[in-house]
Amino acid sequence: MHAQVFPGASTSPPPELVALSRDHLRRHDLLGKNQDQSPPVAFHVPKLQGTSLDEHFYKLGMDAAEPYLTMARKLAFSASPPPRPKQWVARSGWTRYNSDGTTQEVDAPDEEMLVFDTEVMWKETSFACMATAASPTAWYAWLSPWLLGESKSDRHLIPLGDTSVPRVIVGHNIGYDRARIAEEYHIKQSKNAFIDTMSLHVASNGMCSRQRPSWMKNRKSQESRHEIASSEENATLPPDLLHSPSVDPEEELWMNRSAINSLRDVAKFHCGITMDKAQREYFGELDRAGIRQRLDELLDYCAQDVEITHRVYQKVFPLFLETCPHPVSFAALRFLAAEILPVNETWDAYLHNAESTYHQLDDAVKERLVALTDKALEVKEQPEVYENDPWLSQLDWSGQEIKMVKGKKKGDPPRPAARQKKPGMPKWYKDLFAKNDAPMALTVRTRITPILLKLAWDGYPLVWSDVHGWTYKVPRDEAFAYTDKGLNPVSMDEETNLKLRDDTEAVYYKIPHKDGPAARCANPLAKGYLQYFEKGKLGSEYTYAKEALEMNASCSYWISARDRIMSQMVVYNKEVPDAPKLQSASGKGRGSKVGFILPQIIPMGTITRRSVENTWLTASNAKKNRVGSELKSMVRAPEGYCFVGADVDSQELWIASLIGDATFQLHGGNAVGFMTLEGTKAAGTDLHSRTAGILGISRNDAKVFNYGRIYGAGLKFASTLLRQFNPSLSDEQTSKTAEALYKNTKGKKTNRKQLHERPFWRGGTESFVFNKLEDFAEQERPRTPVLGAAITEALQRRYLTKGGFMTSRINWAIQSSGVDYLHLLIVAMDHLTRRYGLDARLAITVHDEIRYLVKDEDRYRAAMALQVANLWTRAMFSSQMGINELPQSCAYFSAVDVDKVLRKEVDMDCITPSNKEAIPHGESLDILGLLEKGDEARLDAGGRAMERGGEMWLPRPDKYTHAYIPRTPIMASLGGVSSTRGREGVEADRLGLAYLKAQISSDDEELRVIMREMKATTTTTTSTTGRSPSTTGVKKNSSGASKNETSSNKKKTKTKTKADDEEVEEIEQEGREIDNKVRRYEQRLSQQMAHHHATPRPYVPRVHDEWWRQQQQQPQFGQQHPRREGPRAAAVRV
Repeated sequence: MHAQVFPGASTSPPPELVALSRDHLRRHDLLGKNQDQSPPVAFHVPKLQGTSLDEHFYKLGMDAAEPYLTMARKLAFSASPPPRPKQWVARSGWTRYNSDGTTQEVDAPDEEMLVFDTEVMWKETSFACMATAASPTAWYAWLSPWLLGESKSDRHLIPLGDTSVPRVIVGHNIGYDRARIAEEYHIKQSKNAFIDTMSLHVASNGMCSRQRPSWMKNRKSQESRHEIASSEENATLPPDLLHSPSVDPEEELWMNRSAINSLRDVAKFHCGITMDKAQREYFGELDRAGIRQRLDELLDYCAQDVEITHRVYQKVFPLFLETCPHPVSFAALRFLAAEILPVNETWDAYLHNAESTYHQLDDAVKERLVALTDKALEVKEQPEVYENDPWLSQLDWSGQEIKMVKGKKKGDPPRPAARQKKPGMPKWYKDLFAKNDAPMALTVRTRITPILLKLAWDGYPLVWSDVHGWTYKVPRDEAFAYTDKGLNPVSMDEETNLKLRDDTEAVYYKIPHKDGPAARCANPLAKGYLQYFEKGKLGSEYTYAKEALEMNASCSYWISARDRIMSQMVVYNKEVPDAPKLQSASGKGRGSKVGFILPQIIPMGTITRRSVENTWLTASNAKKNRVGSELKSMVRAPEGYCFVGADVDSQELWIASLIGDATFQLHGGNAVGFMTLEGTKAAGTDLHSRTAGILGISRNDAKVFNYGRIYGAGLKFASTLLRQFNPSLSDEQTSKTAEALYKNTKGKKTNRKQLHERPFWRGGTESFVFNKLEDFAEQERPRTPVLGAAITEALQRRYLTKGGFMTSRINWAIQSSGVDYLHLLIVAMDHLTRRYGLDARLAITVHDEIRYLVKDEDRYRAAMALQVANLWTRAMFSSQMGINELPQSCAYFSAVDVDKVLRKEVDMDCITPSNKEAIPHGESLDILGLLEKGDEARLDAGGRAMERGGEMWLPRPDKYTHAYIPRTPIMASLGGVSSTRGREGVEADRLGLAYLKAQISSDDEELRVIMREMKATTTTTTSTTGRSPSTTGVKKNSSGASKNETSSNKKKTKTKTKADDEEVEEIEQEGREIDNKVRRYEQRLSQQMAHHHATPRPYVPRVHDEWWRQQQQQPQFGQQHPRREGPRAAAVRV
């Protein structure tokens, strides 16, 4: 198996590193606790396409990327659409507008390259009313027959033509437009490649969520200054006053390298174009007749969006190729942008059942709350009762007087005045009605509901404070129990409620909040507090208080997701022209039908290049007490098809641990790597069990801590979570427990310049991982270790203050590597499905989950293809880390699921309050189970590929052999892969070994010993070799003098070494001065541009078209073009 996956000579770690690894594992009580006893697995793996995994994936990536990459380059570098038409024809369907001014009716655009945009009257329909497209030769416009009054149905899809013709379609948020294209609703994937300019921008110049508020504040400030400067009243004010920077110039550097994702902002940022989007509002305000009256104007608006999108594309596509140079990164996007979800007649039933169940439960809750108000009103005339009740005394009982007026006639008794709101009722009751005849506005979210329910915390009544939110009232003589736990009462000095401010008989404690002690509880009936009801912390004297809370929690998912789910655009098979006949898997009965939902995905919606979609990628799994949570299981394969997929086991945790293992060139060499590979829940040696033991919480809760810590979260995050899981802990106890966790995991932060240029972690199970991740983050331009995808400009070190957004940069290194994993997996699956003629297409990916829609007859072969793709992907990661080995325990998916519906596990019944019937279980197979299937799972083409697609179907990766250029692994730049193999290479790097020993050490005295030994070693080395000691802990290639030198030669050598050191210092000082000049230069430009109200970018030049034209002539797609080499760098270094 090893020879099939890792061709060439195998590698083994040097014995010094093995010894250090054993010492590290022994200190954390892990050495010798191996658990994996599974038998070896062997079978014939499809042959690699090349002499290495790197060459293999380069060829697969290029084969999957072409011919789309060539067309995409052409559209970006050399092809531009003709001028926009001056007049538009009001004709339904497609109309072609030639450059000579003539028009003709066409069935569909017969083009290979299109820039495309649609417009939707979104208040009336989900289907498009118009669309425009531009190619290098002509313009096209499409009008809906419904818009022109030719059809009563609004359900018209836009045809684009022959699905077997490769075609590139560019748009901004193109996933939205794709959902209106007819051919995309075929069960067989079209040859259309959708390229999203929003995704390209996010990958190269996006910003993280922590940067967005500052960026928005800065933009608002700039707009305010522009508005002030434009005002005639301020024309006489000094310019310095009008244009003074509102934020620190140091903070502005990254702000000028990014923009939010709307087309208007992206066009402004990349092209300096100011867009007016006012006409967009017409599609929400006007009816069809109003749209028809403005048809020319709105078609021109739509065409303008297309024109600007193309100009943006010409800027962002070259930047994307520079940011993500590997062909796999481009090739995978075509599949991510073409996902599809089949449904049947059960979809409509699901919507009906969920909605009716929600209303039923909601009405039941309201009924009980109304009963509580009636119960409270029983004592409205008994002040001695409600004034002494700790809950009812909080209500405002004033206003019970009934205003009387004279009788209509003389002698008539006084009568109640007209138009009184609920006369005779207290104020708190009146406030529940907007008007006298309006329904009662009482829900579980109403402020007085906890009072009516008489909620208590530890038996003490809940009290509302305008300053602190919900608190609980404890008599002073009983407060010692909380004081002993370290809990401090809140101060009521600023409280406006005099009863609370002047209360001397009791103290008040805040109800715990998941966001920590600073946050206040606004609603103790929120679903997050249900756990406290179950633990007995939160209670009520009414038995149905918990039932009301459970009902509210049951409806919470549907309340939050209802609008998104009900607005899903479902197109049924009979509505799609030329679609193959499909039958519902639920039977051929009356009303059965098959339809499709196209999830409107942004393939790279975050700076980590993760896909984003607000319904399907955030859908929860089915839960027994959550209405509508069976959403995913409503995605059902048609008759004759099934879903084949898997979850990547501990994907990001494994990637993080592998980065640590690279230090030892050994899988499981560092503690977190060992726990990931060998740790088990039963033995308590896996990472989650170890964390649970340290914190005294459940293993499931420990997962949240672990992933948050791996993503770079600090002690504050741990303390907040700890309070959430155990609210009875005091602040001191919380801090101590969190510190103990971080000391055991991340370790202790130490600064030793002789060992490492930056402070480093030592003594923890994850010290090696975090040191390597911080080294990643602090590179000039960090790149992922496998595919070499670069971080967005807004998070590059040169544009940030020292240590700025470190958590986001560490998070990027892990999550973006996870995206590389997914991209490799998808491209490998594309190769295998075409090579072996499998009828399979990507249905959906959700972070580390992947599901394919597969013909039943190919289900086991597709499952085996997934296992092979995973094997190749894991092996690629290992090889790029410098470890040409792969543990069998992580080489394969633990299980590949074969199922008829979409769900997390094949044995989930998916029973919820809105779905009472269990769904039949699917099939789950590990690698041994697949091998037992024999021929059914064997990957053997046998002519099937030719039958299914002819020559065009077969992959041809061998065409790209000449284009492949071997890469230097990214990890080599961080010292993760030694440039000199074997014992001699490690012995030569004594300082490197000292740095490893320091990371292992947890005792200060031990660190001092290591430092003394290192100094003694370097002194000996200097005296015997004439070599100058290193100060960075990395290997130097300077050549020293021989042992037989004369003393005069030694003196000359020392003098030369000193001169070399001085020269290096001069060079470094010059570099620092240049960086400072660049920073000042960009600050001045930023201020100057504010004077002229121009784009906030500090300088205009981006990538010269001529330079990129030269680059596209080069066949080596894998070459990297660092921004320090080329006109962009030249522009910065002026």
